[in-house]
Amino acid sequence: MKKRLILVLAVLMGFVSLGGTTVTAQAAGRRVLIVYDALNPTANGQKKLAGLQQVLTSVGVTTQTEKLSDYYAGQLTTKKYAGVVTLVNWPQGDLRNAAFTRDRQTFTGKKLHVGQDLSAAEARGLHATRRNVYHQQLILSADKQSQLLPFSEDITLLKPARRAQNFGTLRPQNQGIGRYPYGTVVGQAGYLPYFEPSGFSQVLAAQTIAQLFGRQRQSPPLLTITGVTPYSDLTRLTKLAAKLNAAGIPFAVSTTSVADNTSLAAFSRFAKALRMVENDQGIIFLQAPVVGAADRQSGALLEQTMVEELNQLGQRQVMPVGISAPVYWNQDKIFRKYGLARSSNVLLLPNPTTTVFAQQDNLGGAYTQTWMGLSLNSLLTVKNGQQVAVDRLRFPVPTALTVPFPTSEKQLTATLKQVTQLGVTWYQPQDALKAKITSASATFGYRQGTYYLNGSPVTVGTEATGIPKYHFAQKRHVALDRYFKVQGNILFVFFTVTTVVLVIFLFLGRRIYRQMFRRK
Repeated sequence: MKKRLILVLAVLMGFVSLGGTTVTAQAAGRRVLIVYDALNPTANGQKKLAGLQQVLTSVGVTTQTEKLSDYYAGQLTTKKYAGVVTLVNWPQGDLRNAAFTRDRQTFTGKKLHVGQDLSAAEARGLHATRRNVYHQQLILSADKQSQLLPFSEDITLLKPARRAQNFGTLRPQNQGIGRYPYGTVVGQAGYLPYFEPSGFSQVLAAQTIAQLFGRQRQSPPLLTITGVTPYSDLTRLTKLAAKLNAAGIPFAVSTTSVADNTSLAAFSRFAKALRMVENDQGIIFLQAPVVGAADRQSGALLEQTMVEELNQLGQRQVMPVGISAPVYWNQDKIFRKYGLARSSNVLLLPNPTTTVFAQQDNLGGAYTQTWMGLSLNSLLTVKNGQQVAVDRLRFPVPTALTVPFPTSEKQLTATLKQVTQLGVTWYQPQDALKAKITSASATFGYRQGTYYLNGSPVTVGTEATGIPKYHFAQKRHVALDRYFKVQGNILFVFFTVTTVVLVIFLFLGRRIYRQMFRRK
């Protein structure tokens, strides 16, 4: 009993020493309801929805996503929700839900409209008048920056309103049409006529949403290298880290890992490369495993995998400061509980082409700090020979500007040249970052450049020494494992017997055939 009490006190002291806030997958408080009309793949509707979920989570609010046709009368109340976001992906479909329209009009919380079909009542709430513009290619500009947006067949713009806070400007190529605000916030209401989940559009949309929900957290962007795996060119990885460190550029690496075969020399080389990254002032985000198939019973397997990966890395002095995962992981109960919720820092990356859920509930969680993963290349669209000056952009939420891991020496040179010439003041983890990740038998921490294990400082060296080994004793269970094992044994016996019989028949047939031609 005394030993158990001492263990509990030690764990509590570890939490206190890190000074962090414990993470919950769903922060207390009212949610923001996202209502979308349709996914509309032809207009990248799924990507737009995921982009909004990503921005709202980075702003620090919990969300609930609902299809317009599934909304029921009386659902939207200030008792349940702090705000509502209407996303129109398919205006041509003219989809309607009278109950939602009525409830939204009487709702007194935060209200944001994204896309087409802005009603006259919504425009009045923004103290503005509407103007429809057809068949135009718009130029988005802000802070003396500009970026050409994709062609729009129909878009509803607002004439500037008094008492409005505007973010960015939309200017049609037809100079006679004039200029209009991109993001508009008036009191409790906001409007984005167009949303692209990348580039300049996403940055200005994040500014609008952060202002509307009162969650501005302006900070420099974090340079993040993505796509690293245990099978990457580790020499190139360490070379990239050394060059960035020499240039005075702090950075992060988002990498996958493995839970099996960690005793092999290849894993030791992988861990050593990551330690070199840490020694070159880089921090590590452990990327969630790729999901091939999942169901509601996948929680134990995911728990097992995440804990083993964390502990195997920790034994080798590789101390992740956060978990990175696609946006859709935050919309799944299993993935949040057993994956994301163990970390105070979560990096949300764009979704892959195929998404596989275990238990989708569309209830996005909030974390102590959620990083919005945004491709650096999406900000470097060339317009009239000029690039968007990333160093002059204002990022209102924690933002990770992502760069794919170079797959050749030529790409490595190009990446280093691109990053070093931007002149960006990058986020300094050694000065500002506080992080904590919980495992089954250990707590990893990071504060102002120092790593912690169970509350005790850890010095990362060139060799993996001084770290006690922590093991996760739970046995891995795989559904139908015994069934397939028995089935395999049966098939093995069947083919063995069949082979023996065929050999016997071949031997007898050969004897009979020879006897047919013998002289009598």
